[in-house]
Amino acid sequence: MTHVIDYYFAPISGYAYLGHRPFMDLAAKAGAIVRFHPIEIAKVFAAADTTPPFAQNPVRRSYRMQDQARLAARQGLEITPLPAHWPTPPGLACRAILAAGVLGFDQDAASFACLKGVWAEERNIADAEQLSAALDAAGLPAAAILNHAETDDISTLADTCTQDAIDAGVFGSPTYIFGQERFWGGDRLEYLADALSISSQ
Repeated sequence: MTHVIDYYFAPISGYAYLGHRPFMDLAAKAGAIVRFHPIEIAKVFAAADTTPPFAQNPVRRSYRMQDQARLAARQGLEITPLPAHWPTPPGLACRAILAAGVLGFDQDAASFACLKGVWAEERNIADAEQLSAALDAAGLPAAAILNHAETDDISTLADTCTQDAIDAGVFGSPTYIFGQERFWGGDRLEYLADALSISSQ
């Protein structure tokens, strides 16, 4: 039986950046199919009536900076405590990740290129030129991806991803949905691993 995991994440999310590789490794070990759902996180926050900590609560923001630094150190990942272009509108990056999938390119690589671009490379992924550079650096055909990202079909698909997240009760990034269960945040990957293991028995 092939497992399917729905992966909801904002391309500007620090915790998605830190959790992306461990999650993809877990999915690969479980032989699971990952369905990528890049989301407009502000719309999800609004629908869930969740106040974004970075916008409203400096105490939470300072904690997140410390926590993300610890997690990055454990993985050997570079991270900028407060990136120059964060938060930035994620719409273009969402569409680029979706376009990569539709065109048959690696959505894992496209997703991580966006996340790394924000959190390690100080890129503004809302800017087409800077996003193109991030995709090119990941070995992806940026011109083809960004060209397709501007189509009506991809725009509709991007809107659907965000609405699906809202309908599924997603309230933060990253969120992994397996079966009927939601797992929010990288610190819940152990529980996701348990669920995958139980389902395989």
